[in-house]
Amino acid sequence: MKSILVILMGVLMSQVLVAQNRIASTVTFKSGNETIEGILIRPNQNEKVPAVVFQQGSGDHAFDGYEKEAWGPHKFYIEDVLLEQGYAILYCNKRGLGNSTGNWKNNDFYGRADDAYAAVEYLKSRDDIDASRIGVSGHSQGGWVAQIVASQHDDIAFVISLAGPTVGVTEQTAMYDSLMYLCNGFPEEKLGKKMEKYRKRKKTSATIGKTLPFIKSAYYWHLIIDYDHDEALKNLSTQTLLLFAEHDANVPPEQNIDHLNMLFDNDLPPNFTIKVMEGGQHGFYQVENRCVDWNTAEKQPFDPQFQNEIREWLKSLE
Repeated sequence: MKSILVILMGVLMSQVLVAQNRIASTVTFKSGNETIEGILIRPNQNEKVPAVVFQQGSGDHAFDGYEKEAWGPHKFYIEDVLLEQGYAILYCNKRGLGNSTGNWKNNDFYGRADDAYAAVEYLKSRDDIDASRIGVSGHSQGGWVAQIVASQHDDIAFVISLAGPTVGVTEQTAMYDSLMYLCNGFPEEKLGKKMEKYRKRKKTSATIGKTLPFIKSAYYWHLIIDYDHDEALKNLSTQTLLLFAEHDANVPPEQNIDHLNMLFDNDLPPNFTIKVMEGGQHGFYQVENRCVDWNTAEKQPFDPQFQNEIREWLKSLE
């Protein structure tokens, strides 16, 4: 109990210090023909600092208001820890979100990886950033993107993947939907036939998207449905922290870690560090089981020890 109180006090003190030492600015940079908007948060200090390019997950959530203060999981498991350790963080709006041009629904994972690497190159051009210590992080779908970037470019210093899958898109979405069927009371003995119908619907949606690209949701599904992550994992040679959560229905840790072991014949690369947050869900809120809905989960606390895992791993890089 005493050790938990000490950790909590440390987290609270670090958050107070972070609030006093946070400089935010809106930036833009080019990625091909598109202009990407970012929000750069850096420690209030004069010397060059290392940095992290952050990639959000699926959907159309822009980083509005982050110039003032990050909210939700990003604040607790990324920004507070990074600023405390002297890192800057660059949040990037996907194409078409905020003041970024283009349309994210026309952009597959490799296109997102190109945008993320454009952010890395932008940071390298700044006098206040240490160009030799720029890493990439991402949550959920952004975890795929972060790993792709590092697999393609040998100048990425490290990767922090937050609930980022190791399996491909079809397998990841099937895992999630099957678990949701079970959470909603669907009989387990009938799940096989249900998932067979599910796979047919997904393929039909992708075919519609390919044929009728103006139906953007279907077209986006067509772009990503066949994505397989194995090649990126095999080419990922930089220091990589893979963080999972025990009760994550979107990215179940057991299946994703099993896939890693299968891919590498139970001999994981030494640059991979794998951690599982006990009691965490997809956003790393503490919950009792994986059937807790997101709105309920958001009212739950974060585990300070989980932040400490990130903190200690970053220190180990030095």
